Amino acid sequence: MASIRGRILRWLVKKVAAKGTTSKKDIAVQRGEMEQRMARIKVPKNVAVQKVDCNGIPGEWFLPRGMIGNRTLMYCHGGGYYNGSLATHRAFVARLAEISRARALHFAYRLAPEHPFPAGVDDCLAVYRWLLATGVDPGSLMIAGESAGGNLVLTTLLGARAADVPLPAGAICISPHFDFTFSLPSIRENAASEVLYTLEELEWMRGIYLGDAAGDVALWRHERVSPVWADLSGLPPLSLHADSTEMLRDDAVTLAQRVRDVGGSVELKVWRGLFHAFPLVSMIPESGEALREMAAFMDRHWKKMGSGGLPPGF
Repeated sequence: MASIRGRILRWLVKKVAAKGTTSKKDIAVQRGEMEQRMARIKVPKNVAVQKVDCNGIPGEWFLPRGMIGNRTLMYCHGGGYYNGSLATHRAFVARLAEISRARALHFAYRLAPEHPFPAGVDDCLAVYRWLLATGVDPGSLMIAGESAGGNLVLTTLLGARAADVPLPAGAICISPHFDFTFSLPSIRENAASEVLYTLEELEWMRGIYLGDAAGDVALWRHERVSPVWADLSGLPPLSLHADSTEMLRDDAVTLAQRVRDVGGSVELKVWRGLFHAFPLVSMIPESGEALREMAAFMDRHWKKMGSGGLPPGF
């Protein structure tokens, strides 16, 4: 069962989320609202932030005190593929860098509808290639992301594998969205318990992301769109977190099972009674607990590195 603070916050989220209205609201307004809610959260004082140009893609490095060697974390933010920015996720990525004692790179991939699929997918793989080209050892590299960013984590891994590019040491996905067919059981089983969105809103998001190709049903199952249906063999260890009440619960559950079916390594944690992407909300104890579990996962899978210098572009 969720903590008292977790349950109170779930109730508040349900009250203010205006579930069912997203598809009726102007995208520019939604972006402004997300900036207003999240950009004012402060970065921990012991984490330095430095802007960086990732070969044409704007980004920010986060360097916490007490970094261990050349540990590097690449973070893909969520926001339904059309929302989110460097500002909205700055505080969370800083927290993740701090607890993992790693330098973390957060970047602004192109968003739909101005830049529909595959722009965001291409940008994430380009940033991953840029990190390797600037000397980051894949054995010291992790990729993480939440919601739509979880999808981009997996498509980056699949794209790197297809191109014979070395894979990272591991990957973390928080409340990931892996399936654009919206056919997994929790989509309907959790329609009432979900506090943030409806199936209609998810389908609207698909239309925004895929643009003119949104009506192509075959595309919905393509591995660069819905990685849950991809060949998942040969991937690095994965850590997946979801909540029992969210409609996307089975995106994580199903992908975890499919990875196990091909002999892969995956850790799945289904939390109870919270909400989609809850680790981003620092005021509940489950957020800190989830981040500690993510840091422990990284500790287990990062290559042991010696002392390192500043990250590329710093």
